[in-house]
Amino acid sequence: MIDLSSTLANLASNTVLALQDAATSTAPAAAALAEPVVEQRELTGDFWLPQASSTLAPATDFAFNAITWLSYVFFFGITFVLVYLTWKYRQRGTTVRYDADAPVHNTPLEVGWTVIPLLLVIAIFFMGFKGYLDLSTPPKNAYEINVTAAQWSWNFKYPNGATSNDLVVPAGQPVKLVMRSNDVLHSLFIPDFRVKQDVIPGRYSYLWFQADEPTGIVPEDEMATTAKGHYLFCTEYCGTDHSNMNRKVFVLNEEDFKEWEETQARWLDEVPDEELYSVAGPKLYLRCSNCHSIDGSAGTGPSWGDQTSGSIAGLGSLWTRTSDGKTPIDGGTRDDGGSTISEYIGPGKLYETPEDYIRASIYNPGGLLVSGYGPNMPHFKGQLNDRAIDALIGMMKQLDQFDAKGRFIGKAGN
Repeated sequence: MIDLSSTLANLASNTVLALQDAATSTAPAAAALAEPVVEQRELTGDFWLPQASSTLAPATDFAFNAITWLSYVFFFGITFVLVYLTWKYRQRGTTVRYDADAPVHNTPLEVGWTVIPLLLVIAIFFMGFKGYLDLSTPPKNAYEINVTAAQWSWNFKYPNGATSNDLVVPAGQPVKLVMRSNDVLHSLFIPDFRVKQDVIPGRYSYLWFQADEPTGIVPEDEMATTAKGHYLFCTEYCGTDHSNMNRKVFVLNEEDFKEWEETQARWLDEVPDEELYSVAGPKLYLRCSNCHSIDGSAGTGPSWGDQTSGSIAGLGSLWTRTSDGKTPIDGGTRDDGGSTISEYIGPGKLYETPEDYIRASIYNPGGLLVSGYGPNMPHFKGQLNDRAIDALIGMMKQLDQFDAKGRFIGKAGN
């Protein structure tokens, strides 16, 4: 028994040492692929409201606090009077006393409890109406950003053609968001700015704010985990991946914003052709990752990798099953009864090459539907140019050089 215990102890000790050695030897690789560290955000504001970070917030907070404190006063005041009068005029014993001369009317009291609440309600109305006008009337010199909501992402487009998935705005300048929806009802809400507006398909809606305090910014692949910036939410449930529309607002001073805007507008053109798929691909994939995985796991849309379940399980990566013609087709505006993609790709067919099919599927996703998937994908025509499409197709062809998060792990320049 003693020998057995000693053997087990030695075995456990050797195992621990081996694991420590393995961890030490793989530390550099693990560090390279480590998940981004989530920064701890310090909560500010008061009990009811988050921090006030726009010029509109103080008026909104004043109205909220005024109504809240009025509610406190009337609740506790009425409750106290109710309890006091109930106790004072309670029935004592079994004899019911009735005083024929007791007052049944008190004009000052009745005028008071009618006029005072009326004046308070009128004051609240004018306070709210002024706030509504302020919130719905952008200044003429406001900086305009076009916003497109879709299941399940935001696209922010700036006057110089730059686009982003998170909102970046200049500090100390009014910003007007011109918003529309590609599909269903959405709603854009920035709690720290006290602004919220529905984004409705088939019409434009507007929202404006001015943030004076810069927050700084982080690289695009760290925006989801950083504590910097202000939260931006979609507050209308819009489907399976509704929570993926939780984004950030970053406020930059004038000089930094102009630099960011210019860089953002031409970043794709400055990427060398040989690095297009490895540098631009991962950045563009961030817009696709809400619905399409790389590791084969099923999602709202077909995985780019070899999917492990569903109608396309075991057919290879997106590029493999497309170029081999194995992808099963079931429906779509351009479906003419074919059962696989091979019937639509080739000389004289709907698409000359697999690249043509992928490009068309990004610009017009409802053309052909992969079996088991509905027409959920928004179109990206006008949002991605041909160079961006080339980067995404290149990434699909070299998918083994990317990890499950879409980060490039291959050898640069290949």
